[in-house]
Amino acid sequence: MKQLHKLGLAIPVGLLLGCGSESGESTASNGTVPAAEAAAPQVAQEQAADCSKNSWIAGSVEWCEGKLTYYDYVYDDYGADRGLISPAPTLLNVLNRGGQLGSPVANNPGLLSPTAGDERYPEGLLNTADLVKLHVENLDGTLRITAELNTLFNPGDAILGVALDLDPGQSNGGGDWGRVDVASEGWDQVHFQDNGDPDSNELVLTIPAPAADNYRLQAVVAQADGTVMNVAFRGIHEGASADGGVNQVLPAAGNWWDDHQAEALGRGDISEFGLTIERQDFEIRRSDDIDLPSGFYQRVYTSDYPLGEGVAIPGVNGRDGGGTFCGQSFNYLGKYQPYGIYVPESAVQPESKPGMMVVMHGCEANHASQINQPNMQQRFGDALNRILVSPLGRGPYGFYTGPSERDVLDVMDDVQDTYPVNPKQVFASGYSMGGYGALHFATHYPDRYAGMVNWVGYTGDLLNIPEFTPVVDELLEQGTELVLRPILGEILGSITTPAEGFANVVDYVGNLRHIPSAHLYAAADELVHVSEALAIAQRLSAADNLEYNFYLHPVAEHLTFLVLDDWRKEALVSAGWVLEENPVNVVYTFDPTFDYPEFDIKHDSAYWISNLVARESTAARVELNSSGCRSLTEEASTELTGGLDPVPWSGTRNEVAEQQGPATSRLTGTLENVGSATIDVDDTCLADMPIYYRIESDGDASITFSDGRTLTLEDGLQEGVL
Repeated sequence: MKQLHKLGLAIPVGLLLGCGSESGESTASNGTVPAAEAAAPQVAQEQAADCSKNSWIAGSVEWCEGKLTYYDYVYDDYGADRGLISPAPTLLNVLNRGGQLGSPVANNPGLLSPTAGDERYPEGLLNTADLVKLHVENLDGTLRITAELNTLFNPGDAILGVALDLDPGQSNGGGDWGRVDVASEGWDQVHFQDNGDPDSNELVLTIPAPAADNYRLQAVVAQADGTVMNVAFRGIHEGASADGGVNQVLPAAGNWWDDHQAEALGRGDISEFGLTIERQDFEIRRSDDIDLPSGFYQRVYTSDYPLGEGVAIPGVNGRDGGGTFCGQSFNYLGKYQPYGIYVPESAVQPESKPGMMVVMHGCEANHASQINQPNMQQRFGDALNRILVSPLGRGPYGFYTGPSERDVLDVMDDVQDTYPVNPKQVFASGYSMGGYGALHFATHYPDRYAGMVNWVGYTGDLLNIPEFTPVVDELLEQGTELVLRPILGEILGSITTPAEGFANVVDYVGNLRHIPSAHLYAAADELVHVSEALAIAQRLSAADNLEYNFYLHPVAEHLTFLVLDDWRKEALVSAGWVLEENPVNVVYTFDPTFDYPEFDIKHDSAYWISNLVARESTAARVELNSSGCRSLTEEASTELTGGLDPVPWSGTRNEVAEQQGPATSRLTGTLENVGSATIDVDDTCLADMPIYYRIESDGDASITFSDGRTLTLEDGLQEGVL
């Protein structure tokens, strides 16, 4: 069955096939070309399978064993620029269907992920003209062109249009394509296919192969009414120019890699987009090795965890049930998922081992936001030799847990499988909702990150506030109570429990024991209130021996850092960060509540401790010190800081000085709600020697060592030799 997500229906494909349009249509300038026939989609799929990639740079072309494949951008199907200011597609689709501003999606103006194109789909047919791949083969004199779409619910949802210029470089031919609303220069034949296969999402067009030695191919995908939404062969340099500044509110600038497409379709002329094919390339079974270029691109990978098909508006709610403003939900459901990437020129030089910085976008933003800004690219990418990576996170409201968390993990794997990333130079960062993501990933996967940068990060609960101190008491006496009490009510002095879908990260800052971090907050922030900033600052200062920089900007609001595109102090402070691989001390708080086994997500390991299991399904904490490799003493020092970039700020820097001592093969620490764990004896240098342990547990627990030894603990303090 083909699942129609928008209608909530499962309709047999046989019934859908009964209501399709004609099998195909072909016309030419002289009207003599035979009609195209619909080939068996499953045959085309088998023939293309051996050469089809699971990830690619969007807009790229590849020859493999005499088969040509164009790999397109994903979720870039917004058609022509009609001169409008187009906010996020999530908002505009709702408004075009009569949505009200009180709806969950329409509450937000959506200007952080605008589209350059202004066309939209009818209700229930979102994303049904989004080209993903275009395969071209010459099979014994027949040209087989297979267009794989991201989404296809019904056979007649989309039209594939193909134009052939049999004498490229000549000025004859061309004009309106006819059945779809586009024109180009020089073409001699135009062909259409409107009968697709919803099982494979493919439209297959077969026509006689041109006899010319070379010819130019163009292709588009349109809605059933002829409105062109997506154009092929745009190259890898498509635009996504709606940065954090004025471009956010200008026509012709988007964040979905559709700028050039939208402009050409707005003019009605796509002559610039096409590919010249040499007939002999099929005959000699041409294959290309593709070099990895530097620059700003979209990459696409194939997910093993699709949520469905197409684009869901409103999105599929997360565990916290969504909400009226930035509630957790997932909009981009399919198996093909895009992400933004900036590759500095230094990263593609021979023998280069670049770092990787994951930049997680905020609510209502997307995978082009922030890393499409010149100073972000220069200060973090070029100057520090880091590849900047921005996952889509399944949409603008994913909060980087569950399906959104899976997306980030898969994007990181794709980058590390594709580029020679230095594993000791991997960083987490993010803005607003993405700041929450950075905090979540750094605290839940601490052994993967050399450092973390958090810009105005949400902490997991809007009501997080600092605990009472004499300073807070004094502020209340001076009148602050008049502001705080009506807003926060009787919860002052406590930190409330988070939503079900994601953890309250202030409870996990101790996990940053070996991850240096920078936290930038705005005192006039209208979304992430200063109370949250002060709460996380207080938790950072209260945790043992954390290395961090906290910056508070009194005159900044939520988008100040994004709009000013500065980033200098946080880039500078992060320059020397390196991954701590096998620390002496491991502190790790975890909670099985926030695992997602259906997406293969478990938070159960840190450094040399793995397979952590909580006795009860609530938060658990392990703090163990192994001196098998070396002993260590630490001394923290704190100083007040201040500066003017990009606006005045004051802050706190905490540094930790380490003094190494001799190895003692001791294992000490505490376990809270920990039922079992595994310790790697090689990483802790405890192999082939007695282990002197002194551990306090609040209940029965067992520790298994990787060499087979087992330590059984009871409630209370226990010590001995294993």
